[in-house]
Amino acid sequence: MTGFGRGEATVGGRTYTVEVQSVNHRFLEARCRLPKRLAGLELKVQQAIQQRFARGHFEVSVLEKDLDGRPRRLAADLPLIRQYVELLRSLQRELNLPGEVTLESLAGQRELIAIEEAEETLEEGWALLQPALTAALDALAEMRRREGAALVEALLRHLDEVEAGLARIVARAPEVVLAQHERLRERVTALLTGQAVDPVRLEQEVALLADRGDVAEECDRLRSHLVQFRAALTQTGAQGRRLDFLLQEMQREANTTGSKSADAGLTHEVVGLKTAIERLREQVQNLE
Repeated sequence: MTGFGRGEATVGGRTYTVEVQSVNHRFLEARCRLPKRLAGLELKVQQAIQQRFARGHFEVSVLEKDLDGRPRRLAADLPLIRQYVELLRSLQRELNLPGEVTLESLAGQRELIAIEEAEETLEEGWALLQPALTAALDALAEMRRREGAALVEALLRHLDEVEAGLARIVARAPEVVLAQHERLRERVTALLTGQAVDPVRLEQEVALLADRGDVAEECDRLRSHLVQFRAALTQTGAQGRRLDFLLQEMQREANTTGSKSADAGLTHEVVGLKTAIERLREQVQNLE
């Protein structure tokens, strides 16, 4: 499901702002944009998301603002500076170049002088970041919950369509068998003009035809899947994958029913049934 959450926390003179957004995805995937010094916390952020959500693509953005100012100091890389000076003087002698290696020329090289900050363990960094992340995930979960409630209502409407279509198929199936019986009798009578029709043989052929076109088992299994689907919508926790599986089975039964159908009206009902199941499948992709 789609959603957005934002959390902010001020701890130890620093303000952390965390924004999390999610979009539909078959599995769970999380990507993080963290300040460089917090890069080692990416796995903990991903684990925090995995503990609360089952599916979705998550984008996490973390901003850090220093309010009080952390202890910092400038540090020079003396071994590198010596190499730098020796290299420049060697080039000067080799190429007979004018000029001098001065403090100003060294100060312009950013890699020679660095800003060092106080060391901080990952546990300490996580303790500072976690409150803002939790607030963002809480807001995201609430937004997804509201969207999920709306999706369930839509799914129930589509489920009603599937059940109504199945009821029409179940009601029409016996009529189709009777119609096939009558058509077979008429064809046999036309072929055997003036000859007696063997009623036993005719009934055998009708029975074989009825067996090949019998969709009772498919309808029973489809009805069972519908009951399970409706029950899953009332249960808490992630149900998206279970509903995915049920829809696959429902589509399978609908396809088999269609392949057995030798009646235009029944085929039309099966097409409508498959369309309603497809609407369910599209909506289920948005559920966790």
